[in-house]
Amino acid sequence: MEAKVAGFWIKVPCVENVGSCNYTDVCKDWTPICTTYFEKYGLPCTCPFPANTYTVSDFVANVPEKLPISLKGDVRITGNFLSPTAGHLACLQAELNIQS
Repeated sequence: MEAKVAGFWIKVPCVENVGSCNYTDVCKDWTPICTTYFEKYGLPCTCPFPANTYTVSDFVANVPEKLPISLKGDVRITGNFLSPTAGHLACLQAELNIQS
């Protein structure tokens, strides 16, 4: 995760599981988030995901008032999904604008 600060992209540290973190079981964490926010865009909410390119535009979500780190403005996220046996499975790229 990176945040734009004074025109530069700065890596956001992992604080309380938010930021540039490593997650061990994305499938477990994905399902409740997906059914709440992404299912209406046609994204699969169970693993394994069918191979495809998925695009979501004009997405709006309410973020909890108090995140462990202060994020406002432009944020970009790159996620790489890895398997110990199969190697690189997929990637995710997202650009967000977080407003108060």
